[in-house]
Amino acid sequence: MQRRTVLQTLALAAGAPRAVCAADAPTVLNGWSIHPDDYPVNQAMQRFADELARITGQRLTAKVHGNGSLAPQGQVLERLTRGEIDFAEIGLLGYGDKVPVLQLLGTPFLFKESGAMFKLLDGRLGALIAAELRRFGVILLGWYEGGTRNFYHRHKPLRTASDFQGERLRVGNTPAHAAMVSTLGGKAVPLPFKEVLAAFEGGQIDGAENNLPSYESTGHYKVAPHYTLTRHLVSPEMLIMGEKAWARFSPAEQERLLQAGRESALHMRQLWAQRVAEVQARLARQGVQFHLAGDHGAVLRRMKPIYEPLWRSTDPVTREALSMVLTQGMAG
Repeated sequence: MQRRTVLQTLALAAGAPRAVCAADAPTVLNGWSIHPDDYPVNQAMQRFADELARITGQRLTAKVHGNGSLAPQGQVLERLTRGEIDFAEIGLLGYGDKVPVLQLLGTPFLFKESGAMFKLLDGRLGALIAAELRRFGVILLGWYEGGTRNFYHRHKPLRTASDFQGERLRVGNTPAHAAMVSTLGGKAVPLPFKEVLAAFEGGQIDGAENNLPSYESTGHYKVAPHYTLTRHLVSPEMLIMGEKAWARFSPAEQERLLQAGRESALHMRQLWAQRVAEVQARLARQGVQFHLAGDHGAVLRRMKPIYEPLWRSTDPVTREALSMVLTQGMAG
Protein backbone atom coordinates (compact mmCIF):
# COMPACT_ATOMS: atom_id res chain seq x y z
CA MET A 1 0.00 0.00 0.00
CA GLN A 2 2.80 2.33 0.89
CA ARG A 3 4.60 1.50 -2.40
CA ARG A 4 1.46 2.28 -4.38
CA THR A 5 1.07 5.64 -2.69
CA VAL A 6 4.64 6.59 -3.49
CA LEU A 7 4.24 5.57 -7.13
CA GLN A 8 0.98 7.52 -7.42
CA THR A 9 2.63 10.59 -5.95
CA LEU A 10 5.53 10.38 -8.41
CA ALA A 11 3.14 9.93 -11.30
CA LEU A 12 1.12 12.97 -10.31
CA ALA A 13 4.27 15.04 -9.93
CA ALA A 14 5.49 14.01 -13.36
CA GLY A 15 2.20 14.88 -15.02
CA ALA A 16 1.62 18.18 -13.26
CA PRO A 17 2.79 21.42 -14.87
CA ARG A 18 6.12 22.56 -13.39
CA ALA A 19 5.99 25.89 -11.57
CA VAL A 20 8.08 28.53 -13.36
CA CYS A 21 10.74 29.85 -11.02
CA ALA A 22 12.50 33.17 -11.33
CA ALA A 23 15.64 31.52 -12.67
CA ASP A 24 13.70 30.22 -15.71
CA ALA A 25 12.44 33.65 -16.80
CA PRO A 26 14.70 35.63 -19.15
CA THR A 27 16.48 38.60 -17.62
CA VAL A 28 15.40 41.88 -19.18
CA LEU A 29 18.11 44.49 -19.76
CA ASN A 30 16.82 48.07 -19.76
CA GLY A 31 17.98 50.64 -22.30
CA TRP A 32 17.75 54.44 -21.97
CA SER A 33 17.01 56.98 -24.70
CA ILE A 34 15.94 60.62 -24.51
CA HIS A 35 14.03 60.30 -27.79
CA PRO A 36 10.48 59.13 -28.61
CA ASP A 37 9.88 55.62 -29.92
CA ASP A 38 9.56 56.62 -33.59
CA TYR A 39 12.93 58.43 -33.64
CA PRO A 40 15.81 56.86 -35.64
CA VAL A 41 17.83 56.39 -32.44
CA ASN A 42 15.16 54.26 -30.79
CA GLN A 43 14.50 52.28 -33.95
CA ALA A 44 18.18 51.38 -34.21
CA MET A 45 18.36 50.59 -30.49
CA GLN A 46 15.44 48.22 -30.87
CA ARG A 47 17.28 46.46 -33.66
CA PHE A 48 20.21 46.01 -31.27
CA ALA A 49 17.86 44.77 -28.53
CA ASP A 50 16.36 42.16 -30.87
CA GLU A 51 19.82 40.93 -31.84
CA LEU A 52 20.87 40.75 -28.18
CA ALA A 53 17.98 38.39 -27.46
CA ARG A 54 18.84 36.27 -30.49
CA ILE A 55 22.53 36.05 -29.53
CA THR A 56 21.70 34.78 -26.04
CA GLY A 57 18.94 32.43 -27.17
CA GLN A 58 16.43 34.52 -25.21
CA ARG A 59 18.36 33.95 -21.98
CA LEU A 60 18.62 37.73 -21.90
CA THR A 61 16.24 40.16 -23.57
CA ALA A 62 16.24 43.93 -23.78
CA LYS A 63 13.70 46.74 -23.64
CA VAL A 64 14.26 50.29 -24.92
CA HIS A 65 12.71 52.99 -22.73
CA GLY A 66 12.26 56.29 -24.58
CA ASN A 67 11.64 59.89 -23.55
CA GLY A 68 14.25 59.72 -20.77
CA SER A 69 11.83 57.79 -18.60
CA LEU A 70 14.45 55.71 -16.76
CA ALA A 71 16.55 58.60 -15.46
CA PRO A 72 17.34 62.31 -15.92
CA GLN A 73 19.79 62.84 -18.76
CA GLY A 74 22.62 64.01 -16.53
CA GLN A 75 22.50 60.86 -14.42
CA VAL A 76 22.71 58.26 -17.17
CA LEU A 77 26.45 57.51 -17.00
CA GLU A 78 26.39 57.26 -13.22
CA ARG A 79 23.41 54.92 -13.20
CA LEU A 80 24.91 52.89 -16.02
CA THR A 81 28.08 52.24 -14.05
CA ARG A 82 26.02 51.30 -10.98
CA GLY A 83 24.00 48.80 -13.00
CA GLU A 84 20.68 50.62 -12.59
CA ILE A 85 20.55 51.12 -16.38
CA ASP A 86 22.03 48.43 -18.62
CA PHE A 87 22.59 50.20 -21.95
CA ALA A 88 21.93 53.66 -23.35
CA GLU A 89 22.28 55.99 -26.30
CA ILE A 90 23.67 59.36 -25.26
CA GLY A 91 25.03 62.53 -26.77
CA LEU A 92 28.33 64.01 -25.66
CA LEU A 93 27.28 67.31 -24.10
CA GLY A 94 27.55 67.31 -20.35
CA TYR A 95 29.81 64.26 -20.06
CA GLY A 96 33.17 65.88 -20.80
CA ASP A 97 33.79 66.52 -17.11
CA LYS A 98 33.60 62.76 -16.53
CA VAL A 99 35.43 61.63 -19.70
CA PRO A 100 37.56 64.61 -20.86
CA VAL A 101 38.18 63.40 -24.43
CA LEU A 102 34.44 63.69 -25.13
CA GLN A 103 34.76 67.48 -24.89
CA LEU A 104 36.87 67.39 -28.03
CA LEU A 105 34.09 65.86 -30.12
CA GLY A 106 31.81 68.76 -29.20
CA THR A 107 34.24 71.39 -30.46
CA PRO A 108 32.83 73.72 -33.17
CA PHE A 109 34.07 73.26 -36.75
CA LEU A 110 36.09 70.16 -35.84
CA PHE A 111 34.65 68.07 -38.70
CA LYS A 112 33.44 69.26 -42.10
CA GLU A 113 30.87 66.50 -42.47
CA SER A 114 29.81 63.26 -40.82
CA GLY A 115 31.57 61.01 -43.34
CA ALA A 116 34.98 62.32 -42.26
CA MET A 117 33.98 62.04 -38.63
CA PHE A 118 32.84 58.42 -38.86
CA LYS A 119 35.93 57.44 -40.83
CA LEU A 120 37.89 58.28 -37.69
CA LEU A 121 35.38 57.06 -35.12
CA ASP A 122 35.00 53.69 -36.82
CA GLY A 123 38.78 53.38 -36.76
CA ARG A 124 41.70 54.55 -34.60
CA LEU A 125 40.01 57.46 -32.87
CA GLY A 126 37.02 55.33 -31.92
CA ALA A 127 39.30 52.63 -30.50
CA LEU A 128 41.15 55.25 -28.44
CA ILE A 129 37.91 56.62 -26.98
CA ALA A 130 36.53 53.12 -26.38
CA ALA A 131 39.59 52.28 -24.28
CA GLU A 132 39.14 55.49 -22.30
CA LEU A 133 35.44 54.80 -21.70
CA ARG A 134 36.32 51.31 -20.47
CA ARG A 135 38.35 52.91 -17.68
CA PHE A 136 35.11 54.49 -16.48
CA GLY A 137 33.15 51.22 -16.56
CA VAL A 138 31.47 51.82 -19.93
CA ILE A 139 31.53 49.61 -23.03
CA LEU A 140 31.26 51.42 -26.37
CA LEU A 141 29.04 49.47 -28.78
CA GLY A 142 28.63 51.88 -31.67
CA TRP A 143 28.73 55.46 -32.92
CA TYR A 144 25.33 56.92 -33.83
CA GLU A 145 24.70 60.06 -35.88
CA GLY A 146 24.19 63.08 -33.63
CA GLY A 147 23.27 65.37 -36.48
CA THR A 148 24.80 68.45 -38.07
CA ARG A 149 23.90 71.69 -36.36
CA ASN A 150 23.36 74.87 -38.35
CA PHE A 151 22.32 78.44 -37.54
CA TYR A 152 18.89 79.85 -38.36
CA HIS A 153 17.67 83.45 -38.16
CA ARG A 154 14.48 85.46 -38.22
CA HIS A 155 15.41 87.82 -41.06
CA LYS A 156 18.64 86.89 -42.86
CA PRO A 157 21.23 84.22 -43.68
CA LEU A 158 24.41 83.92 -41.59
CA ARG A 159 26.89 83.12 -44.36
CA THR A 160 30.05 84.91 -43.22
CA ALA A 161 31.62 86.05 -39.96
CA SER A 162 30.43 89.61 -40.59
CA ASP A 163 26.81 88.42 -40.69
CA PHE A 164 27.07 87.43 -37.01
CA GLN A 165 28.00 90.91 -35.78
CA GLY A 166 25.68 91.98 -32.96
CA GLU A 167 23.19 89.16 -33.52
CA ARG A 168 21.58 87.66 -30.39
CA LEU A 169 21.92 83.91 -30.85
CA ARG A 170 20.64 81.25 -28.52
CA VAL A 171 23.09 78.57 -27.39
CA GLY A 172 22.83 75.74 -24.89
CA ASN A 173 24.67 75.68 -21.61
CA THR A 174 27.99 74.78 -23.25
CA PRO A 175 30.94 77.18 -22.83
CA ALA A 176 32.55 76.26 -26.18
CA HIS A 177 29.36 77.10 -28.07
CA ALA A 178 28.95 80.43 -26.30
CA ALA A 179 32.60 81.19 -27.06
CA MET A 180 32.02 80.32 -30.73
CA VAL A 181 29.23 82.89 -31.04
CA SER A 182 31.28 85.53 -29.23
CA THR A 183 34.37 85.03 -31.41
CA LEU A 184 32.17 85.47 -34.48
CA GLY A 185 30.98 88.83 -33.12
CA GLY A 186 27.55 87.76 -31.97
CA LYS A 187 25.95 87.84 -28.53
CA ALA A 188 25.47 84.38 -27.05
CA VAL A 189 22.17 83.98 -25.20
CA PRO A 190 22.14 80.76 -23.11
CA LEU A 191 18.61 79.43 -22.85
CA PRO A 192 16.98 76.08 -22.05
CA PHE A 193 15.85 74.39 -25.24
CA LYS A 194 12.16 74.49 -24.32
CA GLU A 195 12.29 78.32 -23.99
CA VAL A 196 13.67 79.06 -27.45
CA LEU A 197 10.37 79.43 -29.30
CA ALA A 198 9.01 81.87 -26.72
CA ALA A 199 12.27 83.85 -26.91
CA PHE A 200 11.86 84.16 -30.68
CA GLU A 201 8.25 85.25 -30.33
CA GLY A 202 9.13 87.73 -27.59
CA GLY A 203 12.01 89.26 -29.53
CA GLN A 204 14.73 88.26 -27.03
CA ILE A 205 16.78 86.45 -29.68
CA ASP A 206 17.46 86.87 -33.40
CA GLY A 207 18.58 83.33 -34.13
CA ALA A 208 19.50 79.91 -32.80
CA GLU A 209 21.13 76.71 -33.97
CA ASN A 210 20.19 73.04 -34.20
CA ASN A 211 19.87 70.12 -36.59
CA LEU A 212 17.09 70.03 -39.18
CA PRO A 213 14.74 67.50 -37.53
CA SER A 214 14.76 69.49 -34.27
CA TYR A 215 14.32 72.77 -36.17
CA GLU A 216 11.16 71.32 -37.69
CA SER A 217 9.73 69.47 -34.69
CA THR A 218 9.99 72.54 -32.42
CA GLY A 219 8.27 74.82 -34.93
CA HIS A 220 11.24 77.21 -34.97
CA TYR A 221 11.04 77.34 -38.77
CA LYS A 222 7.79 79.30 -38.44
CA VAL A 223 9.54 82.23 -36.74
CA ALA A 224 13.07 81.88 -38.15
CA PRO A 225 12.77 80.84 -41.81
CA HIS A 226 16.41 81.48 -42.84
CA TYR A 227 18.46 78.30 -42.31
CA THR A 228 22.16 78.59 -43.15
CA LEU A 229 24.20 75.40 -43.60
CA THR A 230 27.08 76.51 -41.39
CA ARG A 231 27.78 72.92 -40.26
CA HIS A 232 29.50 74.36 -37.22
CA LEU A 233 28.96 71.23 -35.18
CA VAL A 234 29.07 67.72 -36.64
CA SER A 235 28.81 65.43 -33.66
CA PRO A 236 28.27 61.75 -32.87
CA GLU A 237 26.29 60.01 -30.17
CA MET A 238 27.16 56.73 -28.48
CA LEU A 239 25.47 53.39 -27.93
CA ILE A 240 27.01 52.15 -24.67
CA MET A 241 26.59 49.42 -22.06
CA GLY A 242 27.60 49.29 -18.40
CA GLU A 243 30.21 46.78 -17.26
CA LYS A 244 27.77 45.07 -14.90
CA ALA A 245 25.45 44.27 -17.78
CA TRP A 246 28.41 43.38 -20.01
CA ALA A 247 29.57 40.76 -17.51
CA ARG A 248 26.35 38.80 -18.07
CA PHE A 249 27.60 37.74 -21.52
CA SER A 250 30.16 35.10 -22.38
CA PRO A 251 33.29 36.23 -24.31
CA ALA A 252 31.83 34.79 -27.52
CA GLU A 253 28.54 36.63 -26.94
CA GLN A 254 30.42 39.85 -26.24
CA GLU A 255 32.15 39.66 -29.62
CA ARG A 256 28.80 39.19 -31.34
CA LEU A 257 27.29 42.06 -29.35
CA LEU A 258 30.05 44.40 -30.51
CA GLN A 259 29.22 43.47 -34.08
CA ALA A 260 25.51 43.97 -33.39
CA GLY A 261 26.30 47.42 -31.99
CA ARG A 262 28.27 48.39 -35.10
CA GLU A 263 25.45 47.18 -37.36
CA SER A 264 22.91 49.06 -35.28
CA ALA A 265 24.97 52.24 -35.69
CA LEU A 266 25.16 51.86 -39.47
CA HIS A 267 21.40 51.31 -39.57
CA MET A 268 20.81 54.42 -37.47
CA ARG A 269 22.95 56.55 -39.78
CA GLN A 270 20.89 55.41 -42.77
CA LEU A 271 17.64 56.19 -40.95
CA TRP A 272 18.97 59.62 -39.99
CA ALA A 273 20.02 60.50 -43.53
CA GLN A 274 16.55 59.57 -44.79
CA ARG A 275 14.91 61.64 -42.05
CA VAL A 276 17.02 64.72 -42.80
CA ALA A 277 16.33 64.55 -46.54
CA GLU A 278 12.58 64.24 -45.93
CA VAL A 279 12.59 67.13 -43.45
CA GLN A 280 14.54 69.45 -45.75
CA ALA A 281 12.16 68.80 -48.65
CA ARG A 282 9.16 69.36 -46.40
CA LEU A 283 10.54 72.59 -44.95
CA ALA A 284 11.36 73.94 -48.41
CA ARG A 285 7.70 73.46 -49.33
CA GLN A 286 6.79 75.39 -46.16
CA GLY A 287 8.83 78.38 -47.35
CA VAL A 288 12.07 77.92 -45.44
CA GLN A 289 15.03 79.43 -47.30
CA PHE A 290 18.25 77.40 -47.21
CA HIS A 291 21.58 79.17 -47.61
CA LEU A 292 25.13 77.95 -48.12
CA ALA A 293 27.79 79.27 -45.77
CA GLY A 294 30.97 80.86 -47.09
CA ASP A 295 34.17 82.41 -45.73
CA HIS A 296 35.08 79.13 -44.00
CA GLY A 297 38.77 79.99 -43.60
CA ALA A 298 38.03 83.30 -41.87
CA VAL A 299 35.60 81.58 -39.50
CA LEU A 300 38.15 78.90 -38.60
CA ARG A 301 40.81 81.51 -37.82
CA ARG A 302 38.46 83.03 -35.28
CA MET A 303 38.14 79.66 -33.52
CA LYS A 304 41.79 79.72 -32.37
CA PRO A 305 40.93 80.70 -28.75
CA ILE A 306 38.62 77.65 -28.55
CA TYR A 307 41.19 75.19 -29.93
CA GLU A 308 44.20 76.36 -27.92
CA PRO A 309 43.00 74.95 -24.56
CA LEU A 310 42.70 71.53 -26.21
CA TRP A 311 46.37 71.59 -27.17
CA ARG A 312 47.26 72.59 -23.62
CA SER A 313 45.02 69.95 -22.09
CA THR A 314 46.57 67.98 -19.26
CA ASP A 315 44.72 64.93 -20.57
CA PRO A 316 47.05 63.02 -22.94
CA VAL A 317 44.13 61.17 -24.55
CA THR A 318 42.53 64.47 -25.58
CA ARG A 319 45.79 65.68 -27.14
CA GLU A 320 46.27 62.42 -29.02
CA ALA A 321 42.68 62.49 -30.27
CA LEU A 322 43.04 66.08 -31.49
CA SER A 323 46.22 65.14 -33.34
CA MET A 324 44.35 62.33 -35.14
CA VAL A 325 41.54 64.69 -36.19
CA LEU A 326 43.88 67.40 -37.48
CA THR A 327 46.09 64.89 -39.29
CA GLN A 328 43.09 63.50 -41.16
CA GLY A 329 41.86 67.02 -41.91
CA MET A 330 45.21 67.88 -43.51
CA ALA A 331 45.27 64.60 -45.44
CA GLY A 332 41.71 65.13 -46.65
